[in-house]
Amino acid sequence: MTDHDRIEALLDIVDDERTQSPDLSQKLVVLGLAERRGKAGFRPTRAGWTLMSDRGRPFDL
Repeated sequence: MTDHDRIEALLDIVDDERTQSPDLSQKLVVLGLAERRGKAGFRPTRAGWTLMSDRGRPFDL
């Protein structure tokens, strides 16, 4: 799984208009980039948000 694949999977999690892939989301959990949110979903960890942001800059919502 490349950085590009990881970022796409993270965007699938945070963007309501995109469809999550449970397999890719579970891989992000193993990598520490996402965590389970109840039974139905996932959310990015701080490391996941950092990967999606510019290098060295915090991610602003």
